[in-house]
Amino acid sequence: MKPKIYTLSAMILLAALVTSQKVHATIHQVFVGNYFFNPASLNVTVGDTVKWVWTAGSHTTTSSSIPPTATSWDEQLNSGSPTFSYMVMVPGTYNYVCTPHAAMGMVGSFTASNPASTLMVTPLNRNVSAAPGSTTFSVSSNTSWNANCSSAWCSCTPSGAGNGSVTANFGENTSTLQRVATITITAPGAPTQNVTVTQAGSTLGLNDHSAETIVVYPNPVRSEINISSESLKTSSEEITVYDVNGRKVLGPLSISGSPVSVDASSLREGVYFIRFQKDNTGMIRKIVKTQ
Repeated sequence: MKPKIYTLSAMILLAALVTSQKVHATIHQVFVGNYFFNPASLNVTVGDTVKWVWTAGSHTTTSSSIPPTATSWDEQLNSGSPTFSYMVMVPGTYNYVCTPHAAMGMVGSFTASNPASTLMVTPLNRNVSAAPGSTTFSVSSNTSWNANCSSAWCSCTPSGAGNGSVTANFGENTSTLQRVATITITAPGAPTQNVTVTQAGSTLGLNDHSAETIVVYPNPVRSEINISSESLKTSSEEITVYDVNGRKVLGPLSISGSPVSVDASSLREGVYFIRFQKDNTGMIRKIVKTQ
């Protein structure tokens, strides 16, 4: 008789090593015989299922000590009721017994932990035009997450939970240079995700201004920007100064007369762009500010 039991146990052990099919969770099989649960202990994840499979005798699987908010169970396992499945919904340690054979050592247990946090954001980059607008990124996650944008010209959805999306809202890029904003999405226990919004530089109005020459000097400039133009002798124009990230740092100012001086002493060292606007046309000039 004993050799048969050992042979059956070996077969059960081999069967227990077969990996269960995974959809969204795992089914862990525990084989029940005379007088054992095999495997007698398991590590599972919340959302998994423990399935007891009868092979011989008449037994039960009965919870003995489980987490306080978990659901208890007491089920027969025999030829007429060969399986019982229990979905694990609460983390913690679960102990169970075969009621008629517990004194013979027919006991088992499994420990459930919360699933690992997952976070994926796609696509890695969105290319957008210079005009103001919005774009979205898809978020795939099983937990709560937070999002933060690195640039003042771009704002985004601050937080969410589970699968969702991050909406990035961006202002107009008045600079001729392309600019990039990084959005960082974080979730507890998951790798940080970084995506970017790449906004094209402005081309509107660069060649629409009249054919006249606008002279900006000196360049580099220290304290005052001098502007000379024939049209300024008879009419006014509006100027606005932007930094290389497209942020407005001066203006809009209405200027007239030629030449006309504009105080630039408040500007830090760096590269700037002056946008000249007249009616519905415009022109951009690049300057360098020094101390």
